[in-house]
Amino acid sequence: MNFDAEWIISNRNATYSSSSISFANLRTYHGIFVKNVSNSYDRMVLLSKFFEEIEINGNKINLDSNYYPGTIYPEGRNYLINYKNNPAPEFTYQYNGFQLIKRIVLDPNRDLLIIKYDFNYIPDSIKLYPLLSFRNYNDITRKGYVHFDYFKMNEFYKFSANNQDLYISENGNFIKDDLWYYNFQYPVDMKRGSNYVEDLYLPGHFDIKPEKSIEIVIHSENGFKNSETFDSLLKKYKASMIKPVSNNKYIKKMEKDSTVFFTDDNFIAGYYWFGAWGRDTFISMPGLALIPKKFDFAKNILLNYMKNIRNGIVPKTMNLDYDSADVSLWFIYAVYKYYEYSGDIDTVDYMMPDIKKILDAYINGNEYYGLDNYMVITKKGQLTWMDAKYNDIIFTPRTGKPIEINALWYNALKTYEFFSEKLDMGIQGIYKEIIKGLEKNFESEFFRGDKIYDVLPDDYSLRPNFLLSFSLPFNIMKNFNRYKKTVDELLLTPYGLRSLSKKDENYIPVYEGDRFHRDKAYHNGAIWPWLIGPYISASVKSGNDKSKLKKYFDKVYKMDKIPELFQENGEPSGCILQAWSYGEIIRSYFEDIGGE
Repeated sequence: MNFDAEWIISNRNATYSSSSISFANLRTYHGIFVKNVSNSYDRMVLLSKFFEEIEINGNKINLDSNYYPGTIYPEGRNYLINYKNNPAPEFTYQYNGFQLIKRIVLDPNRDLLIIKYDFNYIPDSIKLYPLLSFRNYNDITRKGYVHFDYFKMNEFYKFSANNQDLYISENGNFIKDDLWYYNFQYPVDMKRGSNYVEDLYLPGHFDIKPEKSIEIVIHSENGFKNSETFDSLLKKYKASMIKPVSNNKYIKKMEKDSTVFFTDDNFIAGYYWFGAWGRDTFISMPGLALIPKKFDFAKNILLNYMKNIRNGIVPKTMNLDYDSADVSLWFIYAVYKYYEYSGDIDTVDYMMPDIKKILDAYINGNEYYGLDNYMVITKKGQLTWMDAKYNDIIFTPRTGKPIEINALWYNALKTYEFFSEKLDMGIQGIYKEIIKGLEKNFESEFFRGDKIYDVLPDDYSLRPNFLLSFSLPFNIMKNFNRYKKTVDELLLTPYGLRSLSKKDENYIPVYEGDRFHRDKAYHNGAIWPWLIGPYISASVKSGNDKSKLKKYFDKVYKMDKIPELFQENGEPSGCILQAWSYGEIIRSYFEDIGGE
């Protein structure tokens, strides 16, 4: 059993619970109760750990495990005989004929969590230990960093620090300890060169009256009145999950698991450290929301972003950052896909004036981009999806005419033309002129002999960005097969596409180390599974065998979690779950491979 395998459940508030299956926290991001505290998706780890000490026939066993310098202690993981996620995480422990099943569920709409313990026979005693941190999930706490207050409040104990409150149901006697546990180590963060040593506070422990089944309620709401049991909450949690529509069991699992990305009005781009990003949201939308027919949800996302358009620019995040050259174009892509799936032309009609403002912003130009000979030219180096930066170093500067931006630009213009005809609106001559100019010059400018230019005028690094010129709904390039052999040899892997040719002198085969080295490799070699979608779409549009494509990516389809990145050896990296990885794999399966 891989004790370091990670589990996570989340709710529509972007609050989550996560750890390894041994409950040894591997990252600062792990915690039993990690609460979202802002519209910017800042999370606070309130309850870092919650471990159990059970006495059976005079023998005490501790179910917890932790990484400390040079050792693992205690080794409660040795009692773990089974883990499953069905759909909430469930852990089975066994000791000399004694068996315990521990299950965790989170309310889909409220910051409420219930842990349930079922025993095959009643133990002698049950003690539960909450370890608190009350800090931002990027940080760590040490003794003295935080002052905690706690007291009994009705049937709960209330714990407070840093303007946050946490309530844990008493379920027996609470015995004050007032202790600090020192030097927990987080091995994943150690490898990443970030915070990895932490102290945690134990205010006291709960001495629980032994029964065959007990439930612990944990929440963060003042004035809370609980009417939930574990079973009622599990029923709500199941009802909130995406209803799969695929007949393929692996795609069906992906669809259900994608529930983790949904908030009330957006998608989380990835767990653990991302919030909502416009680019990721629009790319993910077809696979995550439109295929399962969550049309109202998708429409509300589009309308929310549209309300925040400024000077014809769609925000990159809901923090209202506007520094991108492609998010507005991905927005138009998402509007088209919304119409394609829903047939809702009335909403499109309502959006048309803002779509026109977006197009005009590119034509008129601004501080980020403008037009040069019908093509979009970026004025800064960090405006595309390849935007890794460390201090003042931009690792993939793409100032000029990026190929995928101009493929998206053509797609946006053709989308506007399509809707104008559909709505009998007519289209201004300038748009038709640009469309014709792009159709005349795009191929000759970007594809010259054996060179494919990633950014004009002089960057012909072989990257996967040019795939979008073949894969988008209105694809400006028509025959991907002329370039497929090159892609297959230098960019393609069974886990996605390399962000840079493996023969390029700047290619970095590993994504590891501290932030500087990870960011340097991020778009210079790291493998991105979201690019499976454009690759499949481009291949199928050019007549390639669907069954061979399906078989080639079989390992990814069968994975338990689809991450942000892969290493060259197929090891997952980056976020453990990434929205556009799921979104594009699901979309391309339905639209191009599965025939569903």
